[in-house]
Amino acid sequence: MNISTFIREEVKPALGCTEPGAVALAASVAARELASDVERIHLKLSANIFKNGLSVGIPGLKSKRGNLLAAALGALGGNPDKGLMVLEGIGEETQQKALRMLQSGGVTQEVVQDVPSVYVEADVYGGGHSASCVVSGKHDRVVEVRKDGNITRRLLEVDSTSQTRPRHVDELMNMGMKELWKLADQITQEDEEFLVSGAEMNLKVAEAGLKEPWGIGVGYTINMQDFSREDILMGIKAVCGAAADVRMAGGSYPVMSSAGSGNHGITAILPPTIVAKRLKKDKRSLAEALALSHMVTSAIKAHTGRLTPICGCAVAAGSGAAAAIVRLCGGTYQQAQQAVGFLAASLLGMICDGAKEACALKVSTAAGEAYTSALLALKDRSFPVAQGLISEDFVETARSIGLLSREGMVTTDLVMLKRLSELNGL
Repeated sequence: MNISTFIREEVKPALGCTEPGAVALAASVAARELASDVERIHLKLSANIFKNGLSVGIPGLKSKRGNLLAAALGALGGNPDKGLMVLEGIGEETQQKALRMLQSGGVTQEVVQDVPSVYVEADVYGGGHSASCVVSGKHDRVVEVRKDGNITRRLLEVDSTSQTRPRHVDELMNMGMKELWKLADQITQEDEEFLVSGAEMNLKVAEAGLKEPWGIGVGYTINMQDFSREDILMGIKAVCGAAADVRMAGGSYPVMSSAGSGNHGITAILPPTIVAKRLKKDKRSLAEALALSHMVTSAIKAHTGRLTPICGCAVAAGSGAAAAIVRLCGGTYQQAQQAVGFLAASLLGMICDGAKEACALKVSTAAGEAYTSALLALKDRSFPVAQGLISEDFVETARSIGLLSREGMVTTDLVMLKRLSELNGL
């Protein structure tokens, strides 16, 4: 696997939650194809996109949320060339126009079956014409564009409902910790600069959440306690919670994502960054640790799928952060593997019930557990035998997590979707 290619494909800046971001992108691409004023929008969403975009804040519109609003903003003023930054720079006039479209019932949605977990089809109408855009497989992966029913652009050899994955996903599924550890050594100077810039980006978001309470104020509240300033564990929980507070409440701050998720990016990036600062590590050491964190995160996501009933911010990104902290502290790949086992043993049961302000609690918890798990591993604590689904071997643990998520929790996702629809009057 080429580490530089992996980083460019899996580590990207995103504005706001990536599920409504994908919706906004699809609507924006379709609107540009329409080339007329958009009068009406209809969304066809996978259950996971519907769930994750239902209650999360939209950048620039504090207290406003949801996929429908994201679609209206994307169609009326989004820039599709910016990818998951599509809503950057949306002005007040467009915001008000989008809100009026929602109030008039001009944006509708439905959940469709037998599609990838990441699937958005945005159909826009206006001026007697229609246009559509399908995003599938990845949040920024446009696979098909149509105008008046005719295909104008299509990703070669990809059906709009396929689960085709990038090559590195399949490669990661069989890579052990030793291989990932060695790959982190191979990052280029350009990779180093990019990875460190992502850490700085996410620290900036956290700073906003530490200064004032966003959402439910998880990070702000922890930071107000005197102990958090000296206690690195509580400091990690405060910083990561604060970043997620801002992001989930609709703050207009870009976040460096990991494996298609901004909250994954916060969890995978910030704990090792804080540890590196405390240990006064150089940029190269931090960048190598971040590369490892992103690879471990994506390796677990390769087994579970992109969007899952298990909280990936906790189990996948938390595992990445734990391994990265071990590396920064001078540990070995064997200890990093053990740290992942500790993290998974602690948080495997955490579910994803959609993106919303309360996700800051999960991110803060995962970040703290990543640090604790790394400490245990660095002291050579280990499992005497396999612990339930958790093995000493990283690949086997990732396979267990994947099986539990893909097969064992299918009913869980269906029940959550039904209950969320009831609670939101849908």
